[in-house]
Amino acid sequence: MKREVITLDKSDRVVGDRPFHIHRASDPDATIREWACNSPYCEDLAGPHPNDGGFEPIVQGREPWRGGSR
Repeated sequence: MKREVITLDKSDRVVGDRPFHIHRASDPDATIREWACNSPYCEDLAGPHPNDGGFEPIVQGREPWRGGSR
């Protein structure tokens, strides 16, 4: 079996060791076209990166409805 090595960029939104998924920008002119994220709350994987005006993913354990800004 061949393993693929994946390197994460500073633009990726991966916190901790949860499995991650890939978001892809639907805008062909986006600055960041693909980015990794491991938020369990993502529903739409086709949208802009937070640096391009998209929403910042919610980090598990820092949910705003649980007072996650502490």
